Amino acid sequence: RSTLDRSSAASDVYKRQVQDVLASQLLFECGVAHVYLPGFNVGAQLTLSLPDMKEFVKGRGEIGDYLYFLYTNNPLHKQRGVLDQSWRTWVIWDVINIAWLINPNWVPTKIINSSSLDNELYWIKNDNNHLIREAFGVNRDEIFNDFFKKLNNLK
Repeated sequence: RSTLDRSSAASDVYKRQVQDVLASQLLFECGVAHVYLPGFNVGAQLTLSLPDMKEFVKGRGEIGDYLYFLYTNNPLHKQRGVLDQSWRTWVIWDVINIAWLINPNWVPTKIINSSSLDNELYWIKNDNNHLIREAFGVNRDEIFNDFFKKLNNLK
């Protein structure tokens, strides 16, 4: 189940601003073959710290410098009133997609029946739905080791 509080006004704002509920419902119910790479609990493990960014990203080509800039000028931190981000980590969500394509062993998956998603963003388990592939973990160290090597080649 989602961690959203059903009674929370903040939950409604989150759904309207961040989620495309109808598109998500369609994707999970239409029967199309797909790989679901959950952000929560799976992709969220792909975090980097300021020391990581300074050591392995900054100065590694234009993309490395741009990622470092985004880290140190994260608009979400400003939006949420975070004044000191020196001790915070940053989730690089999109890395999971490329990591699975580069090496599926870095993002272990299993075949499951697709769940449905209700209007409140809660999962509804249905053992009769079509099958999908769902990630259940990440090998963070292998993924970032590969990423840092590729960035290093851009110096």
